[in-house]
Amino acid sequence: MKTPFFEKTVTRLSSGFNILASASLFAMILLTCLDVFMRYFFNRPLAGTYDVVSLMGAIIAAFAMPYTMLEKGHVAVELLIMRLSRTKQLVFETATHTAGIVLFLVVCWQCIILAIDMKAAGEVTPTLLLPFYPIVYCMAVCFLVLCLAILVNLLNIWLKRGKE
Repeated sequence: MKTPFFEKTVTRLSSGFNILASASLFAMILLTCLDVFMRYFFNRPLAGTYDVVSLMGAIIAAFAMPYTMLEKGHVAVELLIMRLSRTKQLVFETATHTAGIVLFLVVCWQCIILAIDMKAAGEVTPTLLLPFYPIVYCMAVCFLVLCLAILVNLLNIWLKRGKE
């Protein structure tokens, strides 16, 4: 069966975001190791390591979420749900997915407001004076894509139900 355009687009976008999260994690590990090496062997720590590692942590968390959702890599408690009838399971899964979409749309919206406020206030990292707001805008985009990934999972649940 052919994969719908919407699902394929969300999957590709989520995979690309996951690659960015993985690259950020790798860079964070290298930077931290280099900082420790320079600190203990040459008594010259890298200035701004804390700033960059903090920003990379936000990138890793936000950019990995859509891919994790599509791969169902999150923790799910199915012990009680498995005992319900298939119809009640469908109602429960629809309700939780819908709640997730609403929650992350609100988080996306609040990230945009926060980024606007941070830009207006000129908030920057303490050492390198890097602005925070671009990362927060990126997080908003990631949460929007996460909403789309949740929707893809919900549509797949309904399509699977229709085939039964």
